[in-house]
Amino acid sequence: MTVSGVISRKVLPACGNLCFFCPSLRARSRQPVKRYKRLIADIFPRNQEEGPNDRKIGKLCDYAAKNPLRIPKIVTALEQKCYKELRNENLHTTKIVMAIYKKLLSSCTEQMPLFASSLISIIHTLLDQQRQDEMRIIGCYLLFDFVNNQVGFTSASTVPIFNFMDLTFQYDLLFLTILLY
Repeated sequence: MTVSGVISRKVLPACGNLCFFCPSLRARSRQPVKRYKRLIADIFPRNQEEGPNDRKIGKLCDYAAKNPLRIPKIVTALEQKCYKELRNENLHTTKIVMAIYKKLLSSCTEQMPLFASSLISIIHTLLDQQRQDEMRIIGCYLLFDFVNNQVGFTSASTVPIFNFMDLTFQYDLLFLTILLY
């Protein structure tokens, strides 16, 4: 059987045979799609002058709230991006990752145990930034949001102990300065 120009490929595959297991006849919805990766990629702007796509951040948070089993994968992707951008000193992209975490904190409070340890390690890394005070301030804001969004200590059992005594005097002053604003 030959394929003519009139018959669509959706009806008949290019090989011309109609077999049940043919991949060209398989429904597209059956192929796995990693939506969270696409949503994360859409959040970040193409150039540095633009801000993050707030609508896509909301979509990612809604997706995370509806699919809590995907939260560890989402958080792993965000954490890797954050560390990579911190190493490259790309502060704009790091701020966008922090905006995503901030939105996750407010919209996924019940799923907080799934991403709390990752968030704490990022906060600790941000507070350790010696050359970038802006990142340390963002870390303080994120820590403040994390503490404020605790719901009945739900994540206390899964979060590694964040030793506040390890914070040096300068972190305490920085944190108090932010709280006074």
